[in-house]
Amino acid sequence: MIPLRRVHHFPFKRIQPRNVSRTFGLSSYGAFAMMLMSCSSVYEAMTLGIRYQQLGYLFSELKLTLHSDTAELRLIPYHLPQALHRFVMDRDIAGTYHFLNTMQTMLGQQMRPLRIHMPYPEPPAAQAQAYRDAFGCEVIFAAQEASFVLPLAVLRIPFPAGNSTALALYQQQCDEQLTQRRQQDNGSLGDKVQRYLAMFSQQYPGVAESAAIFGLSERQLRRKLKEEGSGFQAILDHVRSQRACALLHRSDTSIEQIAVQLGYSEAAAFIHAFRKWHGCTPAAYRREQRQSESSGQS
Repeated sequence: MIPLRRVHHFPFKRIQPRNVSRTFGLSSYGAFAMMLMSCSSVYEAMTLGIRYQQLGYLFSELKLTLHSDTAELRLIPYHLPQALHRFVMDRDIAGTYHFLNTMQTMLGQQMRPLRIHMPYPEPPAAQAQAYRDAFGCEVIFAAQEASFVLPLAVLRIPFPAGNSTALALYQQQCDEQLTQRRQQDNGSLGDKVQRYLAMFSQQYPGVAESAAIFGLSERQLRRKLKEEGSGFQAILDHVRSQRACALLHRSDTSIEQIAVQLGYSEAAAFIHAFRKWHGCTPAAYRREQRQSESSGQS
């Protein structure tokens, strides 16, 4: 999983590959890019790229699916707030498109995808056409997931710079980088889950979706949290409790509206949960906070 802080800002008007290249140039990938360019074929490069995708800059999981005459490079986004979905997809698709184009140029090829699938509704006609102009191929909106559809023959293209010795060297460097990342990631899993859940409002991800963000199965996530003396529901309750207290203290948002923001279907469920967390109702908590502020100011 790529930390959210590495999600760069790519508004739609800057989706053109020439602009994306400022962030996604091969030089920014270091040993990862050199490893791919040392492969014997496009297929080997793609399979290794997927295996080591954590060294890239995507906030999506890459998968390769082969059909009878096409290959489909799929981008499955990690679960994020809905407001971020199109932004992240545009960024990841534009970056992947430029990366593939750069590799093809280095191979002396000028091939474009047969089509690109976008996993959100089609925008107004002018915007949709801008996507097609930028990518130079058919763009299909409202697809179930994002993907690049390529001729299967592309995978058989040999790399002129293929070198098994160099490949082994760069692959070792990539392994070391992954190990270093894991060692540097010293925060507890509970803290990471809490920061992830704190990004959401109204609709919070479940335990399975959250586990996938950290490359774990639901069972592994529950076990690791238990080893830390915590649990997924306890963390979610803490996130909701903190947000509820902040809204009650710093805003005039109604109890009903706060319940909606915290993902409760009705205010009664929120009030019951809040009483369990703090021993009082949300309304009583708000009164106490404001009385305390008034006393402090007098």
